[in-house]
Amino acid sequence: MQLIISEKPSTAKIIAAVVGASDKEYDGKEFCYKGNGYYVVNARGHLYSLGMPEDYGYSKVYRLDELPMFPTFELFPECDSTNGLRRIIAKLINLPEVESIICATDAGREGELVFRHIYNANKCTKPVYRMWCNSMTDEAIKKCLENLPPDSDFDGEYKAALAREQSDWLIGMNLSRLYGVMDNYPHRVGRVKTPVLSIIVQRDKEIENFSKTTSYRLEMDNGALSEQVYATKEEAEKVLAASKGTDANVQSAITENKIKNRPLLHSLTTLQQEANRVYGYTAKEVLEAAQSLYEKKFTTYPRTDCNYISEDMRGKVIAVVSKMVDREEYSERSRRLLGQALNFDSRIINNKAMEGHDHHAIIPEENTDSLERLTERERNVYHLVVNRLLCAVDKPYTFTETNYVFWCNDVTYKLKTVKPVELGWKAYDTEADEANTSELSYAEGSTFIPGDIHIKICETQPLKHFTDASLLSVMNNIDNRIEDEDLKTAVKGKGIGTEATRADVIEQLIEVGYVERNGKNIVSTPLGRDFISSLPESLKSLERTAEWEQTFNNIKEKGLDPDMFIDEIKAFVTSVVNYEKSPSRHREPLKYENPKAKQREVLGTCPRCGMNIFEGEKNFYCESGKDGCGFTVWKNDKFIEDSVTAEHIKNLLAGKTVKLRAKSKDGKLFSAEYELEDTGKYVNLKRVKAEKVSLGKCPKCGGDVYAGEKNFYCSAGRNKCDFSIWKEDKYNSITITAANVKDVLEGKSFYKVKKQVGGNPLKIKYVMSINGKYVNFKEA
Repeated sequence: MQLIISEKPSTAKIIAAVVGASDKEYDGKEFCYKGNGYYVVNARGHLYSLGMPEDYGYSKVYRLDELPMFPTFELFPECDSTNGLRRIIAKLINLPEVESIICATDAGREGELVFRHIYNANKCTKPVYRMWCNSMTDEAIKKCLENLPPDSDFDGEYKAALAREQSDWLIGMNLSRLYGVMDNYPHRVGRVKTPVLSIIVQRDKEIENFSKTTSYRLEMDNGALSEQVYATKEEAEKVLAASKGTDANVQSAITENKIKNRPLLHSLTTLQQEANRVYGYTAKEVLEAAQSLYEKKFTTYPRTDCNYISEDMRGKVIAVVSKMVDREEYSERSRRLLGQALNFDSRIINNKAMEGHDHHAIIPEENTDSLERLTERERNVYHLVVNRLLCAVDKPYTFTETNYVFWCNDVTYKLKTVKPVELGWKAYDTEADEANTSELSYAEGSTFIPGDIHIKICETQPLKHFTDASLLSVMNNIDNRIEDEDLKTAVKGKGIGTEATRADVIEQLIEVGYVERNGKNIVSTPLGRDFISSLPESLKSLERTAEWEQTFNNIKEKGLDPDMFIDEIKAFVTSVVNYEKSPSRHREPLKYENPKAKQREVLGTCPRCGMNIFEGEKNFYCESGKDGCGFTVWKNDKFIEDSVTAEHIKNLLAGKTVKLRAKSKDGKLFSAEYELEDTGKYVNLKRVKAEKVSLGKCPKCGGDVYAGEKNFYCSAGRNKCDFSIWKEDKYNSITITAANVKDVLEGKSFYKVKKQVGGNPLKIKYVMSINGKYVNFKEA
């Protein structure tokens, strides 16, 4: 048997269908597929991680004296909600009949890390093979399964991913805690996040400090602009007055035939940029839609930084375009393309350009069924992928461009006009063309009288605020902002972050309050600006971040030792921590409220130290903290069935008791009153023994009769008095209540109603009968 481990449930379902694993086997709520020599099971993203500082013995409360933290990394369960998945995967991995494992997680650095953590956490030593699929069609999966390489071929991917994970932990955990303590704010400092925030802040400051300048030019009604620029409106008006009604001479008219080539196929970044520009979607929304389209077999793998396909995919593209003929919205266009022959040149098929990329560009699959079931966002993103492919295989856009020079009243005017010859792909371009398309034509040496000449006010414009599209472009083309030529060359085409993580970087900056969305714009908040201003330059350095990105690439492709890189990261973290701890460093703490922090309600006064008691995630605690009095009451007690609520704590702190359900040793539920008990070390909930209420006097010895768990008994005890009434009277098939016992002890009778099969209910009167040792009830 072989065990196939995928990253997501939808992928496992597809793979199971392909390999013929049609039976389901359950472990609790989780299940796997089994059949035809395979088990197929899914993770759900990362099941294991490097954990939190407290997992390594550091305090959960942020403390400066614990920094820097450099633990020996281990693997910990990612969250409780995936405990069932970890359990079933562990069982499957260790089954004797499972001889080998197939890693079928997403085909990329992060997917490799997801699997290796599962494999290592279970201390598995069984052989592993890799299913590396760009496509989730049945044919693609079958082809991958026919020739599975050993997973060791992807050790570089794993080592680079692990180095990234460990370095992000070291930087993020240490420096977020460092500034979190200094500012009493939940800061997030990151290898990529912080430099990106710096870029946004810098742009916003440039916009804020922008000083507008105004100049004036003359403009003809055909769009021709004066070459001369006038500093004042009065100066322009004088020239305008002299020009009215004057002939214009065409000094030159130069026409050129030009070509605008088709756009490249989509990578994730270019898809996110276009979807943001056309539909206003955020980078994260596009990634989620693209991932869903991949899992539903409508498009290929989305997390790619490549804009090309390989030669062996030529047939696939032809098949996809042919299939589009069946879709009404693409039918006529697809027929035309097939009729003129698809344009396969190096802008589409480029094996050399694909070197260094794990995946090809995003293209549609042949599957066009049930598109109507997609969400609106998925349909729109799908359309952009289809449109880009159809544009890429279309003819170039050809046009004539004519540059005119006019002369009128000693003023030179210039005009550029464009006349389409063949639209080709341009007919479907989603980006507006600002070119002046015009049918106007002027012969060189001719004259004409301008219909109107007016003054055009020209104002310099500030830079625009970042949008998801433009910020992704900066992150993807970070070499444009780096001056060091060697580093510039090294990171060209790589950028900072990855195609899959850049969207999360933007969202996390928003989540923590450093930036916010204003329509499509992403702008820094006062907190974001102040925080960046308060940080040392080394934390904001694009060059350093770009160097680290290049290091990950070198670990993957050149076998660079990741331990050396981690040592470098530790040295960097140590330098920042020591700098901020230095007595000579006079950084003013930022005074911002956490906008997402819950307004804490004071639940009462601590009985130990008199300070306030607040509600936490899992407990109720004294504001003095662990290093203070240590007062803590946990919400869940293993001996009590109900969770303790804030209202319960209010009453307990006020000296009252609260009613909670508990479970007896035999598993039965019962209700009881509880009060607080402080042992000095721990604060517990102590059950208050219920005060017994006598139901009457025992007819045998005169003692008090009380209610027990299963019977009513005499206070004298069984050794002195054997009086006992069982609550369940099996002879009469009735239940005896405390009220019934009270009545019979007072010499009264009681009634019970019994239903009759096929007849009316009977109301029966019962009296007590004592026959020596036994107490019975009989019908009166």
